[in-house]
Amino acid sequence: MLKALLLVALLSSSAWSQNDVNLVVSGHNNNGEALVSVNAKSMRVSAVVEAIAAEFGLTVSGFAPNTIHPLVTATLKDRPLDSAVEIVLGSSGLTYERTGNTIFVHEYSPGDREELLMSAKIAYAHAVRAFPENEMAPSAHLSQGWVEEQYGNFSTAISMYEIIPEKYPLYKEVAAAYFHIARLNEELGNWRDAIQSYDSLENLRTEHEFHSAQRLGRARCDVELGNPRAAIYKIEVLNMERRTSDPEERTARLMVHARANNGLREYGSALRDLDVIAQLDSPLVATPEYLQATAISLEGLGMFGPAAQAWLAYAHKVDGQKRLIAVEMAVELYLDEDDEVSAIHALRFGKEVGLSAKLTSLQLQIDERLGLNVKQENQVDDPTKRLERAQVAWDGGDAIGAYREISALTDRHGDFAESTRIQLYSLWARCTASIEGMPAAVGLMRELRNNLDALENRSALDLVAAELYEAAGLFDEAVDSYGGIYR
Repeated sequence: MLKALLLVALLSSSAWSQNDVNLVVSGHNNNGEALVSVNAKSMRVSAVVEAIAAEFGLTVSGFAPNTIHPLVTATLKDRPLDSAVEIVLGSSGLTYERTGNTIFVHEYSPGDREELLMSAKIAYAHAVRAFPENEMAPSAHLSQGWVEEQYGNFSTAISMYEIIPEKYPLYKEVAAAYFHIARLNEELGNWRDAIQSYDSLENLRTEHEFHSAQRLGRARCDVELGNPRAAIYKIEVLNMERRTSDPEERTARLMVHARANNGLREYGSALRDLDVIAQLDSPLVATPEYLQATAISLEGLGMFGPAAQAWLAYAHKVDGQKRLIAVEMAVELYLDEDDEVSAIHALRFGKEVGLSAKLTSLQLQIDERLGLNVKQENQVDDPTKRLERAQVAWDGGDAIGAYREISALTDRHGDFAESTRIQLYSLWARCTASIEGMPAAVGLMRELRNNLDALENRSALDLVAAELYEAAGLFDEAVDSYGGIYR
């Protein structure tokens, strides 16, 4: 109930003027009792609690990095220290224990948390209806969005945040609203909507704390939308203009930079970025994003064994179709490395998580290599036959199999007449988009288009590019690709 009671009290109170100061904390002792006054407007909860603690020589522990909490707006005067800390933390769904000179912050138990969230949701809705013109109403809408996020209602949370720039365009909370709208659209995979909000945030003329986060998010969207070169540029400008010594911020930038380098097929540069992240002992190294980027970089450099290990590590972090594809990639890379034993172990893991036609086919290949098949099949290395096999695999829904066949032809362009080469390029682009993603496919198509002389063949590749862009929901890029512009 603390969160709910705090908001209603704040919106109906004008006891202490803000005087345009974001955070003022003062403390004193009255007959042995520690009393504190707090004047905070749209501040991080950690900053407020740490300021309170500093007044009395206390330390704070327990705030997790990268955790989103609503900004705190509070006016408290001569409140007991424990009561003030409880109110401020309660406004963000947190509680604490105090041992000696340390305040240990933690979340409520699940049952208490659910009750708090529901109470806060009801109270915020009542407050913004009762006091829509109050100067703290934008903060209340931010908190409404935060509550909806805790329930996993991202679309509803976005709607709550969108109220702020629409109804309160001159308030400082607009920056936080744009940032959270963009961040949640990223979570939902709505990259264009995220870009729109990041650009709106960039165009604000008021000072705010999201400058670095905005540029980083914008670069991340560029990678997802197949424009890795723009992402590289944004990260490098960000590093020049806003240097950071924060390891978490630094590794987040390096991660986007690495993925963009993969998109440009600069696998060595990508691997160097990833190596720096590992040297910084970042928790990112255990994430699917990092493991997938590592696998792509290693494979691009022809380091098939380590790449297979990275794909298996990635497979342990994901599920469903992503896991099956990762296992298939690992098995095939081990076979490319002539390491049938490791391929068998990877295949066993694949069977544990689910069978696929591709895994069955790979099992037959392993049996054949180890002489366990009575019937030996004649493997023809004729490039035309290999292209035919790639097309059959793709038409049968086996993107990995097609990708493997195509990979064996990437250095044999000259073996094909241009009329056939366009078939190779089209299939190569589709496989790359399916396996490595649109950024890699776009970079590849730019390169391949220069190898085509006939206008009709270039136009055929443009149609493939448009098809891939449309499948990814990138309709503006699809229109440009009809004119041979891939971005």
